[in-house]
Amino acid sequence: MAKQQVHVLVFKDPESDQWVVECLEYGVASQGDNVEHALEMIKEAVELHLEGRDEADLDFYQPVEGTPEVHAITIDAPSLLHR
Repeated sequence: MAKQQVHVLVFKDPESDQWVVECLEYGVASQGDNVEHALEMIKEAVELHLEGRDEADLDFYQPVEGTPEVHAITIDAPSLLHR
């Protein structure tokens, strides 16, 4: 097995005590009781997601170049989103 570095976004779910984590390259998400647990869970989830894939399946891979940055922006959203 080869090693591959992927990028993940980790944040605390405001409606629970869980930490949510998403792999940017593969669009796979998971969660955990703390940051370390969430990172363990996303590693397992991505590895399971990739298990059994072959070269014909590579079109789902979206490489992320460099170091991703997280920015908060303000958008115009429908009224139903305002709680």
